[in-house]
Amino acid sequence: MHNTTMKIITLIVMLCLPVFSGCHTASQEMPYQTMDLAEPVRILKTVISGHPALKGPSLKLITSQAQLDALGTGDLIGRKVNFNNEQVVLATLGEMPTDGYWIRITSIYQEGDVLEVYGQANRPTPDTKAGQVLTYPYCAVVIPRTTATAVRDQIESVEDQDPPM
Repeated sequence: MHNTTMKIITLIVMLCLPVFSGCHTASQEMPYQTMDLAEPVRILKTVISGHPALKGPSLKLITSQAQLDALGTGDLIGRKVNFNNEQVVLATLGEMPTDGYWIRITSIYQEGDVLEVYGQANRPTPDTKAGQVLTYPYCAVVIPRTTATAVRDQIESVEDQDPPM
């Protein structure tokens, strides 16, 4: 009798175990995602250079010729920007003490009204031979006009890398 009772209890437990574990997992809810999926933004033109008017570090979304002119840099892009259909994202490092610094934008994604700007900012190591000259590195990219109103810095710091071509 005892053996039969144990078999029945084992059978009940084995039959109910999947039901109980199913109830347990069913009660857990997945977190609700409130952010839109990021959409890649095509980069139409990239300019990596330097200009002494860009004295401070910044990341800017430029949506008009007036904003571009206010920088006091003349032509950063090397061509006329059609602000009806295009925008400029500008990343600057500001004034740097040697020529081993550079910045580049590698990709941009739009999440809602924010552009996530990815790239690299390089600095030389202390033992790197670099010219002792003030530099003002920047990277400007032209992108198609978006609905974005802000930019978010996702630029990583790297050290002693070769400058991008």
